[in-house]
Amino acid sequence: RTLNNQFMWPKNGLKSIKWLNYGLLIINITALATLLFFRNAPVLPNESPDIRSVRFLKDRLELSDQQYREVLQMSDKTFRKYNYVLDMLCEANVDMLEEMASASPDGEKLDRITRRIGRMHAVLKNLTIDYFDSVRSICNPEQSQKLTHLFKEIMQLDLQCDQCNRTSCPRKERLSQLGLE
Repeated sequence: RTLNNQFMWPKNGLKSIKWLNYGLLIINITALATLLFFRNAPVLPNESPDIRSVRFLKDRLELSDQQYREVLQMSDKTFRKYNYVLDMLCEANVDMLEEMASASPDGEKLDRITRRIGRMHAVLKNLTIDYFDSVRSICNPEQSQKLTHLFKEIMQLDLQCDQCNRTSCPRKERLSQLGLE
């Protein structure tokens, strides 16, 4: 007997639940990464969160004043895009919760919503990649290494490896080599 037959769940329902779980996992990881990214930033009066995060980069990477000004310019455009996508993501999450809480949730509608959420997460990842490349382009080799370690910390890759069920995993070795160039 399969799990599907045992509980008499329709196949498309299990698929929707699987994608819903993936979506929720991605949301949780993104939220945690955001909290880590902003945790060390001092809160200054009349300073936007965007400026605080750039100040965090300045401190951690030991950026010069000129580099800091360049990062500020890069960050302005990037953070506006982040905020736009995060607003759309919030809307999609509310849509998903409303549908899940409805009297008879529509699996196809939930599937469409989770695909929409996945696309938005992909956009956020691509924005992060572009931002990383932009910041790295103005860094010296030492700062570039620090940036790699900082993103590794933000993405919690060491924690993910610690929680992995594999005892011998080549990713751990690859991860330990990041930023050592």
